[in-house]
Order: sequence, then C-alpha cells, then structure tokens
Amino acid sequence: GGLKRGIVVGASWPIMIGLASPIPGGTFLGVLVAPLGALIGGIYGIFTAVPAEEIEHAEGVLAIATEKIRQQKLRDAFVKNVIDAGNTKTELTFVAWQEARVSTDTHHQAPVPHPKKEKIDALLTIQVQKVGLHGIYTIDPSTDTFVQIHVELIRLKDNTSLLDEHFTCASDEERTYQDWADQAGSNVIYEFRDCVPELTEKIIDDFFMVYPIEWRDDAHI
Repeated sequence: GGLKRGIVVGASWPIMIGLASPIPGGTFLGVLVAPLGALIGGIYGIFTAVPAEEIEHAEGVLAIATEKIRQQKLRDAFVKNVIDAGNTKTELTFVAWQEARVSTDTHHQAPVPHPKKEKIDALLTIQVQKVGLHGIYTIDPSTDTFVQIHVELIRLKDNTSLLDEHFTCASDEERTYQDWADQAGSNVIYEFRDCVPELTEKIIDDFFMVYPIEWRDDAHI
C-alpha cells in the first residue's frame, strides 16, 4: 500500500508544481520528471508506510466501534430528532411515515396514532448516501469522519419535488487511521453521534425556515 501511494504521490507532485509554476513549459517539465518522482515516492512509501499489523488491528477496533454505533440506534434517534425539531421550530405538524420507516427497536412500544395518508401534505425523505473516513490520497493521511445524506421534500398531491439537497456532516478534527482506533474507537462513535443534531438542524433550517413555501394551517409533513 505504501509503495502504491508513494508512486502516485511522487508522480503527481512534479506535474502539479509544473501547472502552478509561472515558468513556460512547466507542465511539460513536470511530466518529464514524473517517472523519477514516482520512483522516489515509491521508495519513500515503502519505508514510511504503517505496518500491516497496525492497520489490521485498527480495522478490527473500528469494526467493533461500528457495531456499537449500530446498537445505539442512531437512525431511530435521528428520525425522532427531526420530528421533534420540526414540531418545535415550525408551525407544521411532523409525523413518522410508517410505510417508509422500519424501526430497529426490538422492544414493544404502544402504537402511536398517526393521521390518515390523505391528511399528509408532503413527504420528507432522508437517505444516507455515504458514511466513513475521508482524506487526501497520501501515505498515512489524516482523515475526518463524514456522513452524507440526500434530503427531498415532495408534495404528495401532485408528486412535485419542492426541495432537493445534499447535506454533509464532518468532524472538526482530522486524525490518522490509527488515531481513530485509539480508545476503542470512541472518537468515531462520538463524531457520528454528534451528527444527529447537526444534520437535524440543517434540514429543518434549510427546508422549512429559509425557503418561503406556503402551507395550509394544519399541514402535516
């Protein structure tokens, strides 16, 4: 892995420097130097790459942390947060769309009354698209956690898409792969858990507090 990344980085740097250089023909010179950069980068990558044993250990720790995140039922907490925030911050009534939502809660709960489908004015769909660690392609890069979701507000009477946006929640601090695995991956768990209120606020503010959409007085979302 260190060899491959070193070759890519070593070959690309001369070309990027050539593109940014004010010297005429800098890009062409960068291309000529790229093979040498690849050789140097490959050697550097071999000697500076993180040992495979450390990466495998970190992978195991983060796999356990991922399972702990699943057990916290963040999906259910997120849905509840959106509904509570919508009912608190807007004049609309937010309810769970039961056919589209399958709860991960295995405990028995009393059924909650919901309005008939005919009384629902719009459907707010939220889909998680990407989740993980993101960083530049270098040897042992610093990365941040991120969650990318797609949110769409659909008016049901004519199936018209009123608003359609992508939101991303990312950690403020970057860490290496091994650092994310420290302390049993607790930082990863905290970062993804903190995305629940952050994404909730973005959705409610952008979709219902910024854009001027007219609703009837007893509108349900």
